[in-house]
Amino acid sequence: MKFRPAYILLFILFAATLALAGVDLDVGTKLAKPNPSGVDVRQYPAADDMELGHIKWVLKLANQNIADFNNFQQLDDQGTSARRYEIAFSSYFLAMEQFHKFPAWQGPIANAMDRLNQKMLEKTVWQYWAHESQGVTKFEPKMDRPYPSEKDPVKHRNIMYSAHVALMMNLYEMLYNDRKWDKPGSIVFKWNDSTRFAYDNQTLQEAMFLQFINNPVPGIECEPNVIFPICNEPALLSWKLYDKMHGSRYFAAAQPEFDRFFKTQFINPKTHEIGAFYLVKQGWVFSNWNPVYGNKMDGLIQSMVATTGANFNSATDNGWNSAFINVWNPKLVQELWPYMKKSVLKIMPDGSALLQKDSVFPDADYGFFVFAAAELGDEQVKNGLMKTIERDFAPVWGPDGSYHYPFIDANKTVNLGSDDKKNADPSKPAAPPSPPPVVSAPCCLSPAELSLLKRMDTMPQHSNVADRVIAMARAMPKNGFGKMFNEPFDAEHFSEPAISDVDMSKVSVTRAIYDRSKKALIVSAKLVPKEESGGFQIVNLNPAKSYQLYNSEAKPTTISNSTKYLVSISPKSSQDFVLKEGK
Repeated sequence: MKFRPAYILLFILFAATLALAGVDLDVGTKLAKPNPSGVDVRQYPAADDMELGHIKWVLKLANQNIADFNNFQQLDDQGTSARRYEIAFSSYFLAMEQFHKFPAWQGPIANAMDRLNQKMLEKTVWQYWAHESQGVTKFEPKMDRPYPSEKDPVKHRNIMYSAHVALMMNLYEMLYNDRKWDKPGSIVFKWNDSTRFAYDNQTLQEAMFLQFINNPVPGIECEPNVIFPICNEPALLSWKLYDKMHGSRYFAAAQPEFDRFFKTQFINPKTHEIGAFYLVKQGWVFSNWNPVYGNKMDGLIQSMVATTGANFNSATDNGWNSAFINVWNPKLVQELWPYMKKSVLKIMPDGSALLQKDSVFPDADYGFFVFAAAELGDEQVKNGLMKTIERDFAPVWGPDGSYHYPFIDANKTVNLGSDDKKNADPSKPAAPPSPPPVVSAPCCLSPAELSLLKRMDTMPQHSNVADRVIAMARAMPKNGFGKMFNEPFDAEHFSEPAISDVDMSKVSVTRAIYDRSKKALIVSAKLVPKEESGGFQIVNLNPAKSYQLYNSEAKPTTISNSTKYLVSISPKSSQDFVLKEGK
């Protein structure tokens, strides 16, 4: 049947008239009704099913016993799959959801972030430093003996750990106004019963800052003689939050110096490539245009370049640097982004996107590059990479409603999701066989990790860190990461109406936001399947004020002379609730 253009135009006009009259017209998707409060709920961000599933997955991990690291998989203490990065980016993902989708609902995410902070302090996360602090020939020129072993994981160097501890603590303080980590001796690294290293938020910031200003260049070493920008950037963000909450000026002092160092040392003025790391004693950056160390590793690297054609331009490095630096220097990142895309990205005819194989950080490239695309608001790249990720990364829905992209390496028993063929979706075509992986550069990988990668027969390589960063990309609006640091919660936020007492086994909340300009609390929630009752508590009400509570199905309810109010949810449908302060 053919439709004449005039008929199509008449149908569109008819549909628009019905919509204006408040009539639903089912044309494949229901037209949403405005809330009777007059507040357009649709303008406020809400978590979709995948986000909620990812939140459940990370909450599940966080709520394990603090010393329990089941489901926390890693290849090596020094790769991007190391536990410190998984824990840190789990916290950053929850922080993003808390800040953007659930600022008026603290409960389960606050508890999980606190537990992740505690888990980050477990010895199994940081004990690697006793070995790494001794130095390795891969970074040190003419090194013939190790340095003395250091057990304190934050006093000297090791910014690849200390910066994440500091940032996690300050995100928690900003989001929940809980200063528990400011108390003297609150941050404890226990080696054994007789050896403990005690810090607090301030002394941790000081330990990092003193190294930053006293080192030969404005950066802090990850390992002896090597400075990675991606490990220093969380320290700057930690200082940025700490300054706003405590009235200090760490960030203001450090940021201009770091930017000068980054722009002059790490960015190739001709290719705009970002170098991976700076070698202090050699005085130069490791990158494509200078792929040597000036030490014993040079022969191995040159041999690898000749035999495998490895490219040290890293999508992970580009993405990680871009997303973090965009918080305070978006102009620089916007200038570099087109070159980054050109060097590592290819958009396919079906709209999906592929990345050049990453020789430096092979198991986090898609995660960090899609994170940067989301932060910069590059929808074509974000959507293209997400399409590839959903197609190739074998996401798993758990029976509890959790969702994640499972860890993939040579040992398939490590994969938390089932890859049994009996569980495959018959409606979806089987993925084509993947090419063998390119062996990664020995510069950043241990022999054990290289051995695993050589045997790897499942592609793409994928770590739990990438799982969290992909979740962040899905959750965030443009500049969403930066907004947490540039517009953090103020003191008034914590006295505004909010919700509590949500039983997540019965109720699914997709948004909980207080709009100060409209004096309105907006909550969207529904009962989980097969549940007949559930609800939430509205708290922080002023008993001297009157409020009107609207929902999608009933006349408004007046609330007065009360500090809290219990809301029940109908089992019939999803509901939008709006609480407005009376005149």
